[in-house]
Amino acid sequence: KQRKQIVYGARSIEAQAGLLSRSTKDYDIFDKNPKKSTKLLHKLLDKKAGFDYYYMKEAEHKGTWKVKGRGNDNIKGTEDDESIADYTKPDSKVPFVVRNGVRYRILKQELAKKRIAVKDPAYEFRHAKDQDDINRIKGYLKIKKLVGVEVG
Repeated sequence: KQRKQIVYGARSIEAQAGLLSRSTKDYDIFDKNPKKSTKLLHKLLDKKAGFDYYYMKEAEHKGTWKVKGRGNDNIKGTEDDESIADYTKPDSKVPFVVRNGVRYRILKQELAKKRIAVKDPAYEFRHAKDQDDINRIKGYLKIKKLVGVEVG
């Protein structure tokens, strides 16, 4: 809230579509300084845990930073590590709605981005997940339209 970050992806869909969203464990967040935000979250989580459990690393996509937990083996960089948050600098202005003081990318924008990802062969590994999100968003928007509620 304080850094005016914008949550996007599955958490954004969850915040806006509620029960019609799929479950997710991590957060995808737009921030003007993703490396700094990653470092701040990493330190905050370690402080709350009381020991050095979390770590940060640059993602495959340049400009994106991840906060991860070490998993059950408490060894950094192993298969059981858990993804906590991905921070990315947006490449353009991101339209958002505010729910409980948190900024979320609007659903119509989520839908447009998911449609682009499903057509991109580079993201084939996540096509099923993105298509599921598309179907859930479309279902939610259809219900809202039938009920007569304006949706972003």
